[in-house]
Amino acid sequence: MLGTAQWGHGYGVTNSVGRLSDDTLADIVAVAREWGIDAVDTALGYGDAQARLQPFAHDFAVTSKVAAGGDVSEQVREALLELGLDQVHGVLAHDWDALDPDEQRRAASALTRLIERGDARTVGASVYDSAGVASAAHAFRSTQSRLGVIQVPANVLDRRLDSDPELLELAAQGTQIVVRSAFLQGVLLDPASPRANHPDVDRVLRVAAESATSLLALCLSHVKALPWASHVVVGVTTPEELNEIGATWASVEPHLADPSLASADLGLIDPRRW
Repeated sequence: MLGTAQWGHGYGVTNSVGRLSDDTLADIVAVAREWGIDAVDTALGYGDAQARLQPFAHDFAVTSKVAAGGDVSEQVREALLELGLDQVHGVLAHDWDALDPDEQRRAASALTRLIERGDARTVGASVYDSAGVASAAHAFRSTQSRLGVIQVPANVLDRRLDSDPELLELAAQGTQIVVRSAFLQGVLLDPASPRANHPDVDRVLRVAAESATSLLALCLSHVKALPWASHVVVGVTTPEELNEIGATWASVEPHLADPSLASADLGLIDPRRW
């Protein structure tokens, strides 16, 4: 699943390119098509990313994120206009973890009405941890709504959801579960990152070097092995990066990274705390 945060602004602590040029976007989309990538992750909060996605939007299943604490219907209307679409594949509540239980139930109902109106095929939430997964499942269940998609963070450092029972149950029920932060905003791929001197990151770098495994292969084989994952969002700044990701994904075997690589430092694995 192609991420578009870099399309609207200079997203990512290892992003030295900044907001991507029009030519770069067109080249990235061309590579995505070559690798059969048919889904895109975007959001109203990504600057003008949705407007820049418009020329290509019809070629992808587009999932957009909105602030469920606001007017969901109006935000989706705005998103559809920016994207030039009559319907998106999915809509996620971007601010789910900031809502209280009553607001979450109201958000679940508001999101479900998007399906009834034909604005979206599926709806759900973007969460950060097992509590977010559980609250999303409960809110949709209690309003007799279907949690069709949920987005969660996971990588070789962030192992909190590896065996989460709620995610396993949701996957068994057909919920689409999307992994984000597979590279921790690029930190896990860049030995020169400002956070590469963190002992937990350094341990990952050393394990990859000692096993003669590329950092990219280590990261992708791990998320490819997660038992509940249906999609992985990858954001890139060049078509070459996406081509390398595509080739590596096609070649690596699913393999969960050693549990000893897990980090318990929320200040590292949760980018909201950076």
